[in-house]
Amino acid sequence: MTVIKRLNVNTFTTEEDNDAFIAALTELWNNWSGPTSLSKISVDINKDRDNPLRMTAFVTIEGEDAMVAVNEWSKSVVLPIRNKFKHENLMIDADLVATVEK
Repeated sequence: MTVIKRLNVNTFTTEEDNDAFIAALTELWNNWSGPTSLSKISVDINKDRDNPLRMTAFVTIEGEDAMVAVNEWSKSVVLPIRNKFKHENLMIDADLVATVEK
């Protein structure tokens, strides 16, 4: 099964906007039931330690159908909320090549 790692980096103009989006995003992810398939999706939401205006969301997506579900949900639910704030965004989708745990 294909494993996709999505990195979203958002930089806002104020720490208050960053904190508000982090809170909203956390609530959205907690309330989303996810795809109806057996695919798995997880997210790590982080506030940058060095730049209080920046946050990241690391999404792990197992399966192409889950990717479609994440994209549809994000476009209809997450982006309208994020776009209320002035921000810059960098999004990278990558295929997982290796995982090393020690």
